[in-house]
Amino acid sequence: MKTLILMRHAKSDWKLPGLSDHDRPLNARGCSVAPVVAKHLHSAYPVIDIALASSAVRVQQTIELMQAEWEESPEVLTSRELYLATPQQIVDSLRALHDAWDSVLLVAHNPGLAGLASHWSGRAIEMPTAAIAVFRFPGTSWQELTLGSSLELIDYWKPRELMKDIDWADVD
Repeated sequence: MKTLILMRHAKSDWKLPGLSDHDRPLNARGCSVAPVVAKHLHSAYPVIDIALASSAVRVQQTIELMQAEWEESPEVLTSRELYLATPQQIVDSLRALHDAWDSVLLVAHNPGLAGLASHWSGRAIEMPTAAIAVFRFPGTSWQELTLGSSLELIDYWKPRELMKDIDWADVD
């Protein structure tokens, strides 16, 4: 049995001219939300064996802010292939994982994440920034994973649900 945690990066900054999409950092809201999501994730899933992350700056910053909230952080494997990856490319990255890793966090981008989460769950799954969808995969090897695999959606959170006391209109 494997656990797969899909997460979209926290909110990024669109106000910095001249930066490529790959190089956009998090904005203030993203920097505030990532630690809250990290705490919630760690309380629900305290053991994460490995993290896969897109090489984009906003993803790397999201991971760093999350790691700061955890006593023990998983090793992070950074991959340029996860930057704007399709659902199939995400599956291909997961299939390359070592089978000893039973719990995996993958932090990447839409539309690939939302497409994959929706496909596996059989319903429309929105993946706004810093959202998390957790799936259970009955296989014993990541190599068994395909787009057509039967995965069970066991958790799904959006940051707004975790941070209900915040007036989001006041957050950049």
